[in-house]
Amino acid sequence: MSACLNLLELAHASIQRAVTPGSLVIDATAGNGNDTLFLANLVGPTGLVLAFDIQSEALEKTRTALEQAKLAARVRLFLTGHENIALCLQGNTLPPPTGRLAASLTAATPPDPALYLAAKPQVSAAMFNLGFLPGSEKEIATRPSTTLAALIGLLPAMLPGATLSIHCYSGHDGGKEESKAVLEWAARQPEDVWRVYRYETLNRKRAVENLILMERRSSRCCKAGKKTERKTTDSTGNPNAGQKN
Repeated sequence: MSACLNLLELAHASIQRAVTPGSLVIDATAGNGNDTLFLANLVGPTGLVLAFDIQSEALEKTRTALEQAKLAARVRLFLTGHENIALCLQGNTLPPPTGRLAASLTAATPPDPALYLAAKPQVSAAMFNLGFLPGSEKEIATRPSTTLAALIGLLPAMLPGATLSIHCYSGHDGGKEESKAVLEWAARQPEDVWRVYRYETLNRKRAVENLILMERRSSRCCKAGKKTERKTTDSTGNPNAGQKN
């Protein structure tokens, strides 16, 4: 048994620290259901997992895994792209996975950006495992445009202390472009709101993987940072006052 965590284990360990029984969490790429099952165990009987995928095959595999583990009651499955997460969280409402709303959502059309602003902070953790469904056609894979739309829509809905994991792969068509776009987006997030970390395996001979972990800072932490900044500014407005040369 290795003493070091691989990227998946590192993602799970970080997510586990952020989730408590009763939490609302998101699996943005249900796939074979492994992360959904992991999250369902964490939230307990009073919590809820929202799992998204554009492939019915993926959701059927996820549903089967949940039923076998007797955890299906803790999860809502959405046959739609993860760019619609913001719609499902709008106004702090959780629409059912079937019916007119689900039928109206498509992977091709991201929601209006104005809807992102309506998201109320409520999500404790979210997981993105980008790429394609293992064992299926590689042509059906996550794309930079919809992945970024999902991330942009999700951030305002994440609670202070919440953790976001994004596992990027570059071995499939479009994978390098998506990884680059997500890494650049993550690097632009404000430091006073988000802690952003990047992990990768340096000597991997196959396609490069990147794991991005983001933690939303607590309100107390943000306020403390602002107070410190004010203390280091003198009466003339010099931001370097008090610093040693």
